[in-house]
Amino acid sequence: MPAILMIDDDADFSALVSAQFTKLGYTVGLAANGKEGLAKAAAFKPDVIFLDIMMPEMNGVEVLRELQAGDETAEVPVIVMSGKYFDQGMLDLFRQERNFREFLPKPVSLAQLELKVSSLLKK
Repeated sequence: MPAILMIDDDADFSALVSAQFTKLGYTVGLAANGKEGLAKAAAFKPDVIFLDIMMPEMNGVEVLRELQAGDETAEVPVIVMSGKYFDQGMLDLFRQERNFREFLPKPVSLAQLELKVSSLLKK
């Protein structure tokens, strides 16, 4: 089954999403910040990455760019999620990164997230 890496500092949200996707048969890795996420992405080799924007140490934009620059992570599709205000300018910024696939506001419906992942993995 495919692997998902969730890079998010919200432990409760990460646990909820992880439990749901594990129940569906996915392998789920968790990282609590950007630096940890980058290290895990290289070792874990996920099929999809869920990425929060506002995190300690490195924000989501920095992480997305580092993922894109990595040989092993450049083509991994990334779904960006945030509970903070998000405007069109931010969306345009993310769209410049070739591994960015989708933005979803938190709280996100788990059913919607499942559909997005399923769609990405079919491509």
